[in-house]
Order: sequence, then C-alpha cells, then structure tokens
Amino acid sequence: MLVTAFRFVAIAVAIMLFVFPAYKGVWAGYLPLLLAAILLRGGEGFYNLIQSGLQSFSEARYYVLLLILSVGIQFALILIFRPEPASDGFFVYREACRLLETGGMDPLTYYAPAQIWYYALFFKLFGSSFLTAQLCQLPLAALIPLLGYIIARRVTPTRQARWAGLCIGIYPGLNAYILVTPYYFYMYTVAILFVVWAWVRILARADDWISAAWGGLAAGWGALTKATLLVAPVQTLFLWMLASGCTNYRKRWIAWLIFSIMMASVVAPWTIRNKQVFGETVLVNTAGPLVFYSSNNPESNGLYSSIPDETPVRTSDEMLAHMASCNKRAWAFIREQPVKFTRLVLLKLLHTWGTETSFVEFINWHGAPLGTLDPAMRLVIQIGWATLVLAWCVRATAALWQRLPPSVLEIATSIVVLSKIIIYSIYEGGARHHMPAIPLLIVCVISLTKQRKK
Repeated sequence: MLVTAFRFVAIAVAIMLFVFPAYKGVWAGYLPLLLAAILLRGGEGFYNLIQSGLQSFSEARYYVLLLILSVGIQFALILIFRPEPASDGFFVYREACRLLETGGMDPLTYYAPAQIWYYALFFKLFGSSFLTAQLCQLPLAALIPLLGYIIARRVTPTRQARWAGLCIGIYPGLNAYILVTPYYFYMYTVAILFVVWAWVRILARADDWISAAWGGLAAGWGALTKATLLVAPVQTLFLWMLASGCTNYRKRWIAWLIFSIMMASVVAPWTIRNKQVFGETVLVNTAGPLVFYSSNNPESNGLYSSIPDETPVRTSDEMLAHMASCNKRAWAFIREQPVKFTRLVLLKLLHTWGTETSFVEFINWHGAPLGTLDPAMRLVIQIGWATLVLAWCVRATAALWQRLPPSVLEIATSIVVLSKIIIYSIYEGGARHHMPAIPLLIVCVISLTKQRKK
C-alpha cells in the first residue's frame, strides 16, 4: 500500500508541476516543462551512448569523474557568482562566527547546531568569511553523487548505477543550491543517504549490525543538522515491517535497536545541554513551534512568514514561553479554521513539489541582484526538476499498470518522500524541502526503468 501510494504521488507531483505556472500566472513557466519533455522523448539514444561510455571507465576513474563533476561545477559557480548569504544562511554563518569568538552557542538555540559546528571548524582553520562558508560545503556536496552511486550499485546493474551517479552529479538544483550558502542542506542530504545505505545493507543481511550502527550515527548527526530526521527510528521500523517479510525478526529488531541507540548517543549530549539551558527538554532546537505557527495562522499563504519573529525574545525563559504560545495559536487555528488549513496544506504541497526554483531568490551576484541571470537560472533548474518528475511519473505509472513488485530501494524512497509530504503539509512549504530526496528519486527512477525492460 505504501509503495502504491508513492507511485500515485508521482502522478500527483506531475500534476502540481503543470498547475504551478498557472497558479503563479507565469505562463513562461511552461517552457521548462516543454524542454524537459523533449529531453525525455528525444534523448534516449544519446543517454544510451553516455551509459555505454561510462561502462568503459574503471571504478577508480568513475569515482574521479564524479568528484570532478560535482566539485568542479560548484567550485566554478562559487568563484563566478561570489554570493553573499542572506536570511537563514547568514544567521547560521553569524552563529558560527560567534561560537569561534566566544566559545559558546546561542542560548536561544533557534538553529540546529551541527552546521554551526562544521562552519566553526573550518573558520578556525581558514578564517571566517563567506567564501570559506561556501567552499567548506564542497566535501559534503561531493559525497552526494558518490553515496547515490554506492546505493545504486546495490540495487541496479553497474551501467544504470553509473548513469544514476552521473545524473546526481550534474543535477542543476543540487549544484546551484550551493550559491545560497546553505545552512543545513548538504549535510542533511548526506545523512539521509547514509541512513538509506544502512537500510539497504541491513535488508540484504539482517545481522549487519555495523551498518546499523553507522546508520544510527548518521541519523543522529542528521537530526542535529535538521531536527526532522528525529523520525528516523520510526522510518526504520516501517521499513523493517514492509520489506522484511516474516524472516529474521530477532535480527531485524537487534539492528533497529542498535540503530536507535547509536542515534540517541549522538543526539543525547546536545539534548542534555539544552535541558541545562532551558530547564526543560528541547531535543535539538527551538525553531519548530515558531515555524509551525508561521505557516499555520490566518494570514499564512503556506510559506514561512515573519509573524513569530515579531515577538522580541531575549532569554531562554522567554523563548520557552514563545514556543508554547506559537504551538497553542497554531493548533487553535487548525481546529477553528479547518477549511482554511486544508487550503494551506494544498498550497504547501504545491510550493514544495510544483517547483524547484523558489530558492533562487536567495542567490545574488557579488551581493547584488541577479538581474537577467535570474530567469535563466530558474529555467535551467526547473528543466532539471521537470525532467525528473516526468520520468518519475512515466515509470511509476508503468509500474502501477504492470503491477511491478517494489524493490527495497523503492520502499526506502517511498518512506523518505511520504515522510516529507506529511511533515511539510504541516510545516511551511518550499522547494528546498523536496531536494534532499532528489538523489534517491533519480536512483529509483532508473531502477524502475531497469525493471520495466526485464
């Protein structure tokens, strides 16, 4: 049932892709969709040629190719654009500078700490600057196509796996996102991929407890990067129930326990610190209730709004009170205005899955607006997303029609994607929320292509 829902989600996302330009009243938004359809329809021979060429590479040369592609593209973008961070990207940069200068974290703990620690380490080694903050993302960004390829190798033949790794490495949105000076994205995406890698390995061998431990460590670090990954033990439990059948129950439970304990061992020290600061349990950071209220209030359009930020908060006690107030008001809105809340859910989904260009507004050219580069960048990024969505829709529809059995990867990807749909139906919408799932979607689509051709 879960995978069937996931396949229908592909069709729903394709519909949202076509609705979004009309909703925004930007009819030029259909151009990238047309170009994506042409790419899919007319490029199959070219893609087969590339896949054949990739097969001639040794494993080591292929890894070097992925590194050169992902790092080279993003390094060039950084040096050409030299952007200045804005909004959350700037605030997390500032938090890292503060940590380096004072040795202490902000007692209000609005942001998850992992990216702040990561920045501070590089700032200590190379000095604090916008350029350092952007360049230190490159090792994380390079891991994304590598991990995508490693996962693909376990579920699909080498030819398709290498094609998947290449597609991840050149995917426009994943490369362009570095220009916003991300405050969690690459680290969070790497954590998700590590978790899925652990899932795939454990399902192949139930007593692979080392992989369970590594997956738990990655999930814990990912939760300290973005608190939404706190759901990882629940996701893992769902995966076990859906993919394990009736065998190896005891070993699966041991693996799940190891995964959960290792994750908790990473998160717990920070939670204890928060308990000392606030006098109450705050698992990771305090932003959750504020973000919740910002997108669930009578004036909301489904995106993040500054309403919670209008209340001055100076102390940890004031932050706790503000969190409680935001939670209370958001739930009151949901109870008292269910029709408007339902409309907001639809808008959140549309903004999250109907486009991939919303983050471009945070990109600048040497601190100045992009000008004529803005529509060009949006066009390239949306072509990438539209191509993936249309391919996903075609493959998922074929899988539904042929009643193809789900692979382990499709089950894992469905858990990740459907979790995001649930979370961002409640919290604020935005294209950046679907982007950590892109590497898995690419591998999944290519895997479904292989299944269909059998």
